[in-house]
Amino acid sequence: MIKLHKINFPKDCELIHHEFYSYDPQKSFTEADSIKYLHEDLLQCYFEEDNLIIDLGWYGNLKENRGEFKIQLIKDENWEIPFEVICSKSMEDIMTYLLKILKYYTSNTVEE
Repeated sequence: MIKLHKINFPKDCELIHHEFYSYDPQKSFTEADSIKYLHEDLLQCYFEEDNLIIDLGWYGNLKENRGEFKIQLIKDENWEIPFEVICSKSMEDIMTYLLKILKYYTSNTVEE
């Protein structure tokens, strides 16, 4: 069953947008599910103290199942030159990276 990832965002992290579902195109690809669940705006949150935006999206060709998840760390709203970019074809790996980033930028515990 495809469902929205349950992420306990830290208290000092402002959730802006969350449509990051458990659909993994590497494990169970369908064009219809890819169109429904994969897009460039999956998740976005903001750490005010660090002036940091964490932006997660999926980029690629939905019909041919070629693409990857991408996390961009945006400092001081500089979208042209992200502070860091992490890419992975694996939904599980990108979730692991996301949780590590959230934990790094806060003193609060983050769980999946």
